Amino acid sequence: MTKSRFRNTVLGIGATAAALALGYFGVQQLGRNNMLTIAATVGGAGAISYVLQKPSEQKQRASEPEAPTAPIKTQRKRNKS
Repeated sequence: MTKSRFRNTVLGIGATAAALALGYFGVQQLGRNNMLTIAATVGGAGAISYVLQKPSEQKQRASEPEAPTAPIKTQRKRNKS
């Protein structure tokens, strides 16, 4: 396992644990219905931002000119005499 993959795995596990802890303590303090409302709002905002960003990325890719292809030169092997 590479160093960056290990780091990303550890950060992912840590972020998941933090989200679970935040949700648990949020329910204890704010109540179940308030936390469900907050979760639905954040999830909806994430879905809306994903949908709104998707077409702009496709437009950028379509407007970018394609890189010119360079001819590939091959070298001939010389006969040593």
